[in-house]
Amino acid sequence: MLGQYLPVESAIHRLDPRTKLLSVFLLIAAVIAGGRAGMALGGLLTAAGVIAARLPLRVLWRQVRLLGLIILVSVLFQILFTPGAAVFGAGPVKVTAQGLESGITLFVKILLIVLAGIILTSTTTSLRLSSGIEFLLKPLGRLGLPVHEIVMAVSIAIRFIPVITEEAQDLINAQMSRGVGFNGPGPGRRARAVISLVVPLLTGVLRRSDDLATAMEARCYRGGAGRTRMHAMAFARADAICLMLTGTSLVAAVLLRVTLGL
Repeated sequence: MLGQYLPVESAIHRLDPRTKLLSVFLLIAAVIAGGRAGMALGGLLTAAGVIAARLPLRVLWRQVRLLGLIILVSVLFQILFTPGAAVFGAGPVKVTAQGLESGITLFVKILLIVLAGIILTSTTTSLRLSSGIEFLLKPLGRLGLPVHEIVMAVSIAIRFIPVITEEAQDLINAQMSRGVGFNGPGPGRRARAVISLVVPLLTGVLRRSDDLATAMEARCYRGGAGRTRMHAMAFARADAICLMLTGTSLVAAVLLRVTLGL
């Protein structure tokens, strides 16, 4: 599942969540702002992160495949609607050299950003991830922004993804046992079968949300005021090395693009 945590013992898993969040931000900035040099350095760091996190390639492929349609549509729009010297065409559709270059560049950038996000979510539990986000956004609390409540809502939403998936699968199994053709012939029949899931799935999600709200009220949840943490976050030498690598890559990518045009 996209965004699912993988409990593997690795160097990336042991990093502080704040380090991983900042490193992913720096890596994405290098890929976007650094041109070809940024993509090359981002690719090296991403490959090193996959190896250090000990993530199976089949898991990466399954998660990237879930976003394949979005990536494909974005790249096709870039290829087909970028003006320039036409390479080949069929009727009103023309493919330009500039469009191909832009499409390949966009594909590489999106792929690296997606892989960086997969590394982050696969090596960090939702609880530690929300703790890191809350710490990094803590200065905004001085402006009156309820940081803890926002992060808590996002964390609950992330945790509800597998719950919703499980609920949908149970509904599909129940309806298939009653003769509903989710895999039947014809796209119209399959579409009607999927539409029939909307109401019971929404009802089940709302019921689970109400149960969660009742449980939080029963435990006297009153926001982040005065709350302590079971696991304290602390920077180590590995965190400093990781931030140094990603920060240096960003600076090097920008300098290479500005000075050499790479």
